[in-house]
Amino acid sequence: MNLLVVIVTYNAMQWVEHCFACLKSSSIKPTVLVVDNGSNDGTQEYIKNNYPEFIFRQSTENLGFGKANNVGLQYALDNGFDYVYLLNQDAWVQTDTLEKLMRISACHPEYGILSPMQMNADLYHIDKNFLKSTCSWLSTPTLLTDTYNHLVQDVYEVKYVMAAHWMITRECLLKVGGFSPSFPHYGEDNNYIDRVHYHNLKIGIVPSLRVVHDRADRADTAEKGIHLIYTTSIRWLSNPLIGLQTAMSKVMIGNLKGMKQYRSVKLLRNMFLLLTNFRNIRKKRKISMTEYCAFLRK
Repeated sequence: MNLLVVIVTYNAMQWVEHCFACLKSSSIKPTVLVVDNGSNDGTQEYIKNNYPEFIFRQSTENLGFGKANNVGLQYALDNGFDYVYLLNQDAWVQTDTLEKLMRISACHPEYGILSPMQMNADLYHIDKNFLKSTCSWLSTPTLLTDTYNHLVQDVYEVKYVMAAHWMITRECLLKVGGFSPSFPHYGEDNNYIDRVHYHNLKIGIVPSLRVVHDRADRADTAEKGIHLIYTTSIRWLSNPLIGLQTAMSKVMIGNLKGMKQYRSVKLLRNMFLLLTNFRNIRKKRKISMTEYCAFLRK
């Protein structure tokens, strides 16, 4: 089985050595494809000079997370890779992570996406968002009980896991495809998860494997909160698991709550953008429901 690791970079010098060096010391040697979104801090030169064995693709513009990763996903399909590992620029794996994850995936083909446990850089504290969403009782109700009783399984099904560390099977790529172009930035992974469920594949985490997502010191801001309401609205409208009428109700409720919380005219601007782009969002939603390998070439 062969593996392609895809890393999207944008001004990544703070993390690039951790992120890239871990792949050179991996117990298996994956093919690595880097897509740079127009860095201006020397990231490109550093990668080219220190990691010439990695495949490098330079974008002339910032494509965002989804479109840039689609470059890598398309490369994986075109070149017959069995697995793709999406690795954030601010994340890194341990020596045996990729090898063990591939073995576990091969034993559990019903899972389209697997992730190790995503930790802070100290490898002790679980990433707060991973803990609150992925490891919650609502997401995976037996994990805490099994952990307490020392009966931890290889894989636990979850409702969601962030795309900082995703191992995607080729079957999942062929069924689900790439990231939807409806999303500007943020929300792409949520939509992809919705589509994985729609195509009757599972999402899972592997408790025995720990990896780093180094973002513990980043503060939430009102601007980011407003943007997340916008991308969450796109997610609801794009979700193939619910009807458009239900989606519209969720969008209205979410934006009304946002207006009460933030009292910002940006929310009104975002609602106008949603209305302007509604037809295109609905079209992409239909594509994700009716076409295998949506947004990529088979």
